[in-house]
Amino acid sequence: MPPFLKSRASGLAAAALCLSACSDGPDVYALRFNLDSNLVRALRDPAPDPEYLFESPDGVTFHVASATSTLVDLRLELPPDVRCADYEGTLSPLMTCEDAAEGQPGRLTVPGPLTVDWKLGLTREAAGLRIPRGVYPRIEARLKPGTPDRPSFSARSSFTWRGQPHELAVDFQSDAVLRFEPRGGEGSLDFASAGDGSVLLGWLFVNRWLGETRVAACLESGDLTLTGNTLRLETGRGVCEGAADRMRAGIEGSAAMGLSPHP
Repeated sequence: MPPFLKSRASGLAAAALCLSACSDGPDVYALRFNLDSNLVRALRDPAPDPEYLFESPDGVTFHVASATSTLVDLRLELPPDVRCADYEGTLSPLMTCEDAAEGQPGRLTVPGPLTVDWKLGLTREAAGLRIPRGVYPRIEARLKPGTPDRPSFSARSSFTWRGQPHELAVDFQSDAVLRFEPRGGEGSLDFASAGDGSVLLGWLFVNRWLGETRVAACLESGDLTLTGNTLRLETGRGVCEGAADRMRAGIEGSAAMGLSPHP
């Protein structure tokens, strides 16, 4: 296993945003949240914001314009040989540390709420959550149930159908736990060989969001309907009945974890 996972364009964008937050010392790094996609457009110089894409099985391409959510009960599991005293002076002010007890692993915690802009790769309340060098098996965070005006998760993605621009609107309430683990079962992520300024990334992998919903076919058949130029999957019927619930499950199940080296 390589000493750290390279994160492609999304990780590099988040790392670039981290420079000022990661300068507190050689053993201080940052935790951020970001999108990822195997269809992400390559960064150019000067680098624009990365563009995250996903596709329906019948060829409709969606360009993520925005994605936000509110997280609470953020937890980073610690390895069994680490104690909180080892981390004194290196944590974000938002974090607390609990030692292992009664068969439960030690953990770093942030009660939240943290309102996360997934596309920009940072939290709005904190420029970056400082964390010490270490091995992190997983991250867990719970979506905070919101209100009709402030959903737990909200995303807007543009797409083209019949030659015209449209927008997919996704809003839902949830208290689901997002579990971020290294993609592909590679094991824990270790900062030991990573450079100063490295970033531990909690990703939402957008390619998993839509699942098998055949958007073009359902629009053609009327099993999905548009309101003006806006598509909401809640309109699904026939073969697209339940499409909104499937996309919600896809988003909640798309969490992964990676480590970006110093840019």
